Amino acid sequence: VVETPGGRVNYEGDVAIDGVPGTAAPIQLNFLDVVGSGTGAMLPTGRVREEIDGIEVTLIDVAMPMMVARAADFGITCDESQSDLDRMAGLFEAMEPRRLEAGRRMGLGDVTKSVTPKIGLIAPPRGDANMRARYFMPWACHPTLAIPGSQCPAACALVPGSIAEGIARPIDPAPAIVRLEHPVGTIAVTVDYAYDDGVLDFRSAGVVRTARLIARGEVLVPERLLAGA
Repeated sequence: VVETPGGRVNYEGDVAIDGVPGTAAPIQLNFLDVVGSGTGAMLPTGRVREEIDGIEVTLIDVAMPMMVARAADFGITCDESQSDLDRMAGLFEAMEPRRLEAGRRMGLGDVTKSVTPKIGLIAPPRGDANMRARYFMPWACHPTLAIPGSQCPAACALVPGSIAEGIARPIDPAPAIVRLEHPVGTIAVTVDYAYDDGVLDFRSAGVVRTARLIARGEVLVPERLLAGA
């Protein structure tokens, strides 16, 4: 959804995105059909929670296949910065073999050289958000939260019995906003969902980005090509 007052795109505005300098006009992005984007099912293994090498995880696919786990189980708090996490060799050594097994269980085969599934580590929020998260791509921490990487943890927070149960603050009835704390601020994910006999029906997710006029240019076309126009 783009602001076009008077038929012209508006680039000016006061919307700020944590991790992006300045303010600009808002663009509302709404994503449909995000469930099972890579595996064909929200919960590819059919389980809301399972163990991989002694650590509980939720293997979930909403916009992006992910292995979601408690940050504390990997020895972090989600207070760490991106650069701090990227220096923790032991963290990645603990996550990667479990990610490989997660990929196998999710039907993705050998993901040794694949960037999916991604990894999300979650913790209770510090502020008024619903949850804290750190998103791994998977061999480095994302500086904030990627758009797919925010939709998947938001959905995980809504799945009864998932790894987010007991970590995420309660989420309002749909349409609702799920706020996730990341290394430099918070991202708000608008979710539309319902429950059918206790099973999550996740319908859509949306985020607000900003429009910025970055460049203008001219395309030069030889006059001979326009002769017959």
